[in-house]
Amino acid sequence: MNRIIFLGTGGARVLVSKQLLASGGLWIEQAGTRLHLDPGPGALVQATKRDLDPTKLDAILLSHRHLDHSADVNVMIEAMTTGGFNRRGLVLAPKEAYDDDPVILRYLRSYVRETLVVEEGGKYQVGNVTVHAPVAHDHAGEVYGYVFESPGCRWSYVADTRYFPELADHYRADVIVLHTVRLKESDIYHLSIPDARRLIEDIQPKTAILTHFGMTIWRANPSTVAEELAQQTGVEVIAARDGMEFPLPGPADASE
Repeated sequence: MNRIIFLGTGGARVLVSKQLLASGGLWIEQAGTRLHLDPGPGALVQATKRDLDPTKLDAILLSHRHLDHSADVNVMIEAMTTGGFNRRGLVLAPKEAYDDDPVILRYLRSYVRETLVVEEGGKYQVGNVTVHAPVAHDHAGEVYGYVFESPGCRWSYVADTRYFPELADHYRADVIVLHTVRLKESDIYHLSIPDARRLIEDIQPKTAILTHFGMTIWRANPSTVAEELAQQTGVEVIAARDGMEFPLPGPADASE
């Protein structure tokens, strides 16, 4: 079964620091490949709490090096490789995550079979999934979202960024996962709910999933915010919840 499991839906430093919502990133099972995307604080705890086995991971991916996306990357590498005794798996991350002041510790890099550097427009084969990094985001530092493709399944992950009109063209898919930190538009380099509405109306996915919430959305109730967006756009909009499992389409769905 193809699925996304949300090991946390919290974004922004204050909410993550308070752990009002978990911050473990996304566990992805697609076409027989297991991925952990953006393992933030508590990722290992959230995974094992849900009986997910990190030693079965095929890859760990980072959208960028900020701690709410990468704080548990090293412990997840250790878990994936059984403490380095089983050299396996792949790590895919922007160059900043490896360079000076790295978030991926150097001694752990030899534990994995391969480390890859994300570049704008890059295309990477991760197990049975083709991963695209279509465009550099407008955010502090080097940030990329991803498009995940396998037979009968294409979905996109729009990580932290300020809105710009070309975003929609890069992330067209039936399912989109949007980082929506802010309730209202601001000068902060994150998507707001009005930005999400623009993207949803332009892309017209079958389902849009909101996640990575900041304090303003948390106070407004993410489910209520998603319901209002669904009414405004005519698209199914879901507010992700900690531990939520979302089924992705597969080859059988595509042939129906």
